[in-house]
Formats: sequence, C-alpha cells, structure tokens
Amino acid sequence: MNIENYKVVAHRGLYNKENIPENSIKAFENAIEKNVAIELDVNMTKDGYLVVFHDLNLKRMTGIKYNITELDLNEVKKLKLLGTENTIPTFEDVLMCVDGKVPLMIEIKRTSRYKELMTKLMKMLNRYKGEYVIKSFDPRIVYWLKKNAPTVTRGQLSGKNIREVNGKILKILLGKMVFNIFTKPDFISYQYINVDENFYKKQQRKNRKLCAWTVKSKEEYMKIKDICDMVVFENEDTIK
Repeated sequence: MNIENYKVVAHRGLYNKENIPENSIKAFENAIEKNVAIELDVNMTKDGYLVVFHDLNLKRMTGIKYNITELDLNEVKKLKLLGTENTIPTFEDVLMCVDGKVPLMIEIKRTSRYKELMTKLMKMLNRYKGEYVIKSFDPRIVYWLKKNAPTVTRGQLSGKNIREVNGKILKILLGKMVFNIFTKPDFISYQYINVDENFYKKQQRKNRKLCAWTVKSKEEYMKIKDICDMVVFENEDTIK
C-alpha cells in the first residue's frame, strides 16, 4: 500500500443526497473525476454473486425489506437506489469502472459464507491491475487474508460500541482489538471519535497504519488529520 494514495478516501464513493446514491457507479465515477481513493462495501447475493452494497437489509436504500442475501442477482439488479435510475452494481462492474484509475479500500461485510465470498473476491482481484486494500469488522476475514493472500494489505475495522457488530462481548473484544494477535493486520480502521494522539502512537509502535472513519465535516477533518495516516470522509467540502 502506497500510503500517500490513501490520505483521504471517499466513503462509499463521492455521493450526494440529490442524485448520486452511495455505492453507485455514479458515486465512483465522481470520485475518479476528483482523483480521490474510493471506499466501498462488498456483499454477496443468495446465488453467490458479489455486489457493492453496504447494508444487509435493502430497506434504507431501495424500499424493499428483504436482506440482500435473500435475493438472486437478477432480483437485485431490478432495484433502484433511493428512487433514482441507479442500480446496485456488481463488484465486477465496479472494477471495470475504476480500472485502476484511483485506489480502492474494500470493506467485506460479515457473512457466514465468508470463505466463498473471499475466494471469489480474490479470483477477481488477482486479475485486477489497480491498487487496493481490504478491510473488515470480521476478524475471520482478516485472518483468511493472512493465511490465503498474505501479500494483500489487510485492515481490521473497529471502534467502541459499534452498531455493525452484534453481541456485547464481541463488541468489547473488537473494540480492544484482541483478535489482532492472530490476524496481524497491516492497518487499523478505527472510528474517528475514538482516535487520539496516544492511540495513534500506539499503532505506530506496532508498525501499523491508522485509518479514521467516517469524517463528515471540515471541522472533524481538521481535528483528526494529524493523528492518523488515512481519513475516510463524506462530503467534498470536508477535505477542501
């Protein structure tokens, strides 16, 4: 990972509330136009296709109450994002769109089928010529990368009392990053409100890079930019 290429990373692409939904091809094209690295999310459909979508449930972005894991790709493709003409892209579509023009920060969502997902993902990425790193809240996925793709830069997502993680004990263990003993991540992607200078220095001593997520204003960015290596942000004005 060339850290200079990941100083600022557009959260789910450069999207807006008007006509460019998150994790859409338009959001990624906008980031490419602005020459900004892209953060995106990978889920898997019922029939085993990789798609770029953040939530497990489709309700917030499409109005449909099903989980994305309950639908086949053909069913997913018919859905519109936030009432626009934008649809949920496949991971392959996104790779073709980005085509190495900007770096990718790929988040893998939690799933019991993670081995299948990761095998398919790496098969695609092994043919991809662009720069990328992979991260996840799920330490099983980070460990899978360590064992099966050790040259790929891997990151552990974490924070305190994270909504994306179920179970009080697991939240505590992830917050304290206990699993890093086994997964040996190259970087930590931590909730920015929990990041301070001491936390940053601790990661430096462990020879890990630190990514702060998700910064949504210029004020937040100015507070955090000097005590981390990378910033995942929303809103173009945040980093201006």
